Amino acid sequence: MTELFRDLAEGDPPRALNRGLWARRAAMTVLAVVVVVALLDVLGQRASRSSAAGPAAALSLRAPKVVRGGLLFESRVEITARRAIDHPRLVLADGWVEGMQVNSVSPDAEGTTSRGGDVVLSFPALRAGERRTIRMQFQVDPTNVGHRSYDLELDDAETALARIDRTLTILP
Repeated sequence: MTELFRDLAEGDPPRALNRGLWARRAAMTVLAVVVVVALLDVLGQRASRSSAAGPAAALSLRAPKVVRGGLLFESRVEITARRAIDHPRLVLADGWVEGMQVNSVSPDAEGTTSRGGDVVLSFPALRAGERRTIRMQFQVDPTNVGHRSYDLELDDAETALARIDRTLTILP
């Protein structure tokens, strides 16, 4: 028995052993790259701003474009009325609530309805020059992976005043 082990110790390492060693090194490198990318916040939930304006109002959205399943995030909408808006309504594309838990909307909407699969939030009237900030907190369902429409439209009753087209990417 000892001669067999001596022969193995003195001989060249088997090819399978070398392949296994390089496979472990490759796997550890991939994991290290994922950790470094996460530490640099490349896949983070950094908020970005999108805006649109029309003659009657300006609309701004500050929210992340990329989120991860299971985490909380906030979307902040700012409306600036350039003229009086009697029936301001925010029309949220279905991606705002698909696979999401809506934790809060502040200030509360006066009413909530739907329009062709989109969610419509009604708010009190705005005077010319008035500004309203609406904060919405969400939690992403862990199984909700992919791209969603995160479009937002400001209406005065049924008349569109400003629209932001945006996509939300959800990572596992």
